[in-house]
Amino acid sequence: MPGASTPTTTTREQFHLLAAEHRVVPVTRKVLADSETPLSTYRKLAADRAGTFLFESAENGRSWSRWSFIGAGSPSALTVVDGEAAWLGHIPVDAPSGGDPLLALRETLQLLRTERLPDLPPLTGGMVGYLGYDAVRRIERLPNLAADDLQLPEMVLLLATDLAAFDHHEGAITLIANAVNWNGTADRVDEAYDDAVARLDRMTEALAAPAPSTVSVFDQPEPTYRRQRTSDEFGAGVRRLVKEIEAGEAFQVVLSQRFEMDYHGEPLDLYRMLRASNPSPYMYLIHVPDGEGGTAFSIVGSSPESLVTVKEGVATTHPIAGTRWRGLTEEDDLLLEKGLLADEKENAEHLMLVDLGRNDLGRVCQPGTVRVTEYRHIERYSHVMHLVSTVSGRLKPGKVALDAVSACFPAGTLSGAPKVRAMELIEELEPTRRGVYGGVVGYLDFAGDADTAIAIRTALLKDGVAYVQAGAGVVADSDPDYEDVESRNKAMAVLKAVAAAETVRAYGTDSVRAADAETVGSGAESMSTTGAESMSTTGAESLGATGAESTGTTGAESVNAVGTANQDGGAL
Repeated sequence: MPGASTPTTTTREQFHLLAAEHRVVPVTRKVLADSETPLSTYRKLAADRAGTFLFESAENGRSWSRWSFIGAGSPSALTVVDGEAAWLGHIPVDAPSGGDPLLALRETLQLLRTERLPDLPPLTGGMVGYLGYDAVRRIERLPNLAADDLQLPEMVLLLATDLAAFDHHEGAITLIANAVNWNGTADRVDEAYDDAVARLDRMTEALAAPAPSTVSVFDQPEPTYRRQRTSDEFGAGVRRLVKEIEAGEAFQVVLSQRFEMDYHGEPLDLYRMLRASNPSPYMYLIHVPDGEGGTAFSIVGSSPESLVTVKEGVATTHPIAGTRWRGLTEEDDLLLEKGLLADEKENAEHLMLVDLGRNDLGRVCQPGTVRVTEYRHIERYSHVMHLVSTVSGRLKPGKVALDAVSACFPAGTLSGAPKVRAMELIEELEPTRRGVYGGVVGYLDFAGDADTAIAIRTALLKDGVAYVQAGAGVVADSDPDYEDVESRNKAMAVLKAVAAAETVRAYGTDSVRAADAETVGSGAESMSTTGAESMSTTGAESLGATGAESTGTTGAESVNAVGTANQDGGAL
């Protein structure tokens, strides 16, 4: 006789046992879906609705990490309205509202804190979204000089209750519908279970439905963008900072500038272009809700840099400082790596930011536990290579993941050192608030863990415009022209992806086939959901290979021109 089998869906009996001791109960169903991809799963479960998200990761810009996460529904979102915490959508029972948004986030996470259940994916639910750079005003006192022209909330964090965890190793998907026991009572346990299973059924049905072809064709036009400031204006800011540094006001300050492009394409198409051309450890697409059923704006990014991760009480940060553009051959790359490791200026900046990371973690970690576990190793990405180190420490008793995020926020690599004085100078010299740029995108989960990326290589899509921002670390011997070109080159991978994504169209009609037949060999390329999984950059490998020189023009300046020196949540 066959032995006892393990159910692939949480049973009612299991749910009752968990509900007796856990505030949040993930009801799960594991399905075999080896013919699906994260993108096809996102299309079926999220369908670009407000309050949905897609998170993926490529280690060192090469192989896919094990897990991708698709947020299929968020009944609520914690944000900031008129300077105070507020909820969009369904207001959760007993959830804090009003007052300091970071305090409300802390209280929400404490209210929903539930120990991790075994044999489940690393993310089964939590608060997912972003903290903008200007949320630092909740932590440090800064002058209020820059114009708030985009009027973005300091933060928006989705209460992620319904999601799918895509396991690349097993070719399986774990569907998750969380039941949240807001008032901590045993009332409505069976009703909550039935509601969660019904949500799983809807997700399973959507996942099983046939989907249209995702094969698309696209062009690779040079991006036509608008600069927030001219080269001369940005250079004047660099010269001012050099004087401040020479006067002893700071060691380094990261000065950034914003670029804008009209964009009327789909956010998902921009995500597809970025993941094909610039695969990174943190790739994300978030549709931020407006509270009325629509999307206020979308965030699309492929960031190489973590701010901080927290796993089982250990906080880890990965300072990145020191960059070279990739060579054309392996021999080129090895020479560039050797030059980067020998560059005194780059290494001095890297050491300074490693020390800053140690100091940040030292504020919330137990004495003697903060260590540099990896120092100054090279990580290669599609267009660049970086010097990277790893710093970790164990949180003090009573400290939680949000404390680690707050201690490291914003990243020294996006502000400077000493951090507060650098931010004061940034406020004086940058004409507008940074918004999402320089903040973090990621999650704080119900089990007390966190994973956050620094919001760089990121586009904000709002009202038909793509906003892309990038900066350069200014030190005593910085050259204004070099720093201007460096910041533009950092933005170029995203700007070129925006330009290409605008041209994406489905392949399948006679007119499209005929039009594209004429352009074979002259720039038209094709991509598909499945094809992008291989991380082949055929047809997208040159995205980010060229720069643009001035406002409103198309660019032809190579990056090498500066040299290679550089739904309902359910409730119990």
